[in-house]
Amino acid sequence: APWLQAERHQALGSSGGSTQVMSPDEPEVERLLKFLNLPKLHQIFDPETQTGTLALAEGWLRDLRQFRRRHASPMSLGAGFTMAVPVCMPTPYSLVELPEGFEVLFERSAKAFCPRCNSVPSDPALCLLCGNFVCVQGFCCQEDGIGECNMHMKTCGGTIGVYLLVKKCGLVLLHHDNGCFMSAPYLDQHGEVDLGLKRGRPLYLNHGRYEEMRRLVLTQKIPVFIARKIDQSFDIGGWVSL
Repeated sequence: APWLQAERHQALGSSGGSTQVMSPDEPEVERLLKFLNLPKLHQIFDPETQTGTLALAEGWLRDLRQFRRRHASPMSLGAGFTMAVPVCMPTPYSLVELPEGFEVLFERSAKAFCPRCNSVPSDPALCLLCGNFVCVQGFCCQEDGIGECNMHMKTCGGTIGVYLLVKKCGLVLLHHDNGCFMSAPYLDQHGEVDLGLKRGRPLYLNHGRYEEMRRLVLTQKIPVFIARKIDQSFDIGGWVSL
């Protein structure tokens, strides 16, 4: 019904739409279908009136059989493939919308409350997957040495965590018990990063860098990226305390 309502509003702005007299006692779906000159839902899936529906369903089942035959070998099952049908996201996947100016994000973090300790974080981190602010290495939210970023990751991103450290102007990527740091997608007017906010220059969102982070999350390459970062440097661990 929401999609039909949107189509109705669009049709009102054009010359389309039905001129039939509709009773207010009819269900909303029936009235919208009449207005948009669409058949009823049970008619759409009727193989007698819609000859192409049966062929479409047979194509879906054929693709399902091919997918299951392709991933039925022990090698595929050992690689993590299941019999579940992969379904693409109906909308473009996007991270949290960030403000153009970094000072706006800084002000938001000063007024945000941590959902676990219900207080303003002294060192806030913005989860780029859901938009919540959490405490970074705060004793108020730690449980058995595990920091809130890791606990929030298990309920939000599963095994993946992507956080923007507001007071450091950096990113921290987490995967299981490992992690790495990155520069935030905010640059000054000269195109330079300001990790740690040492220079104090105005910072602005770089959409190209943020798009690279979105693709990194979308293609599920965070674990590989973290592993490469760890191989390139001496990692002392301690990521679970974040």
